[in-house]
Amino acid sequence: MKQMKQWIGVGLIAVGIGLAGCTINDNVIKIEEEKRQLELPAESIEALNIVTDSGNLIVKGDEKATVIHVDADIKSKNVKPEEIIITLEKDGNTATLRSEINTGIGINYVDMTLTVTVPAQLPINLTDGSGDIDITDLAGKLTIEDGAGDIRLTNTSGEVEIHDQSGDIKIKDASALKLIEDDSGDITLENTGGNVAIRDQSGDMDIRKHKGDMTISDQSGDIVIDTVEGNVLIENDGSGERSVQNIKGSYTSK
Repeated sequence: MKQMKQWIGVGLIAVGIGLAGCTINDNVIKIEEEKRQLELPAESIEALNIVTDSGNLIVKGDEKATVIHVDADIKSKNVKPEEIIITLEKDGNTATLRSEINTGIGINYVDMTLTVTVPAQLPINLTDGSGDIDITDLAGKLTIEDGAGDIRLTNTSGEVEIHDQSGDIKIKDASALKLIEDDSGDITLENTGGNVAIRDQSGDMDIRKHKGDMTISDQSGDIVIDTVEGNVLIENDGSGERSVQNIKGSYTSK
């Protein structure tokens, strides 16, 4: 069997560590600030997996990018640097960015934001525990599994699937939506496209200017649909007000 090589992107602790403090009952709370950078050549990489425990995530597509670049901004209290693990690895044709926080018992605090710049065409599979997600300018396929936190997508042309537990979803200028599953939180779509199925448990839904067929199942929450170039099928609408207008295809409600 041919042995598969694994390449690991090296994290560079840049800029340094700063301290910020405030006094409460003569006890000083010190916040440590740290920056890390990781980078991996994108040559021969066909997909990127991103797996994060918590913290905010920003993903930016760049048509000219030849590397996967990660900037980590970390603020922490009572947490050792080695307890905050961020790795960027290549295994065959797949790269994996992973972040996890392994803290001990006691009062601790971590606030982390990862900013990831990737080649725009690179497909991404994202699994996130909690924290907001902001993704822009991607042309590759995007799959999101999210526990909690808001999701915002802007200017994507690849196929999109979202499975979300809680948090609002806002999508603008995305031309190939396929599936949105959301347990709780509002869904807002503006200037989108694709034959898409939306399955929503609770939360309002606002859809404006969509090209493609839509199949919607909603348990609770208001629904506003305005201007769809395609067919609209509402399979289930449990509770909430509904406003549907300017549908250029068929409109069916069961």
